[in-house]
Amino acid sequence: MTTATPTDIAAKALADLSVAEIRRLDFSRTVALTNEPNMPSGGGATVRRVLELTRPRRGARVLEVGSNTGYTTIEMASWLDSPVTGLDVNPVSNAFAAAKAERAGIDNVEFVLGDGQGMPFEDDLFELVFASNVTSFMADHRQACDEYYRVLVPRGVLAVVPIYYRQTPPEPLRRAVEEAIGVPLQITSEQYWIDVFSREGVSLVADEQYEYVRQTPERIAAYTDQVVDLQHLAGLPADKTAALAERLAHFYEIFDENLSYAGYSILLFRAGHPNPEPVLHTTRRVYEDRT
Repeated sequence: MTTATPTDIAAKALADLSVAEIRRLDFSRTVALTNEPNMPSGGGATVRRVLELTRPRRGARVLEVGSNTGYTTIEMASWLDSPVTGLDVNPVSNAFAAAKAERAGIDNVEFVLGDGQGMPFEDDLFELVFASNVTSFMADHRQACDEYYRVLVPRGVLAVVPIYYRQTPPEPLRRAVEEAIGVPLQITSEQYWIDVFSREGVSLVADEQYEYVRQTPERIAAYTDQVVDLQHLAGLPADKTAALAERLAHFYEIFDENLSYAGYSILLFRAGHPNPEPVLHTTRRVYEDRT
């Protein structure tokens, strides 16, 4: 008997949906069905920056919460001589991720089905826990954070990359993004997330702030075409392919506008840091303008 591949499962799921149903998909389900390479803000550069700052020891366990279709987990595993685990609530996303890792010959990685607010792991297991912006999709941010610290070893590092607002967006745009992601969208600041992830005995050891660059309509269209051109989508009828492209473009366009009001940070928290550093005269990074 032939075992169905993740792409077979996704292709069948899309084939079973009507055009109207495709046009009502939320972003997470669309990503899972298209195998869109969902990644943290800043892409691979953010992942590599986290590894540069944290430098996990050889053999130390690493966890990504909200691994989606596997981009970050696989990127980490490709740089580390350590076991890396991705956790996600979507079985189709996990299957895509596992198949991608196998194709790439990455064998120090596994993908586990589970919820970040109640993870199926024992205490004190991981030296590095990475959570991009996934916490914002969870009902209880602090409960999720408690779970992150529960599975973190003493002196381990929690690395998070939250998205927050630098300026308040128009309310119709906020509602459109909320509908797209399928969960309530709060107007949060960087300080909100620092407060969420802070705990007694935990030190904030890195805070790097970034802003987004607006994308042109042409670049959004080209990226959309690249996603719908994936091999497992080739058998879709033309009307369903068009509906899927339309849905993706809708998401990308409203997200691009929304991100013009937003920023993100790479925040590193170390549990049990031996040298807490209360600083009176704070500093900031100075960048040379090369434009």
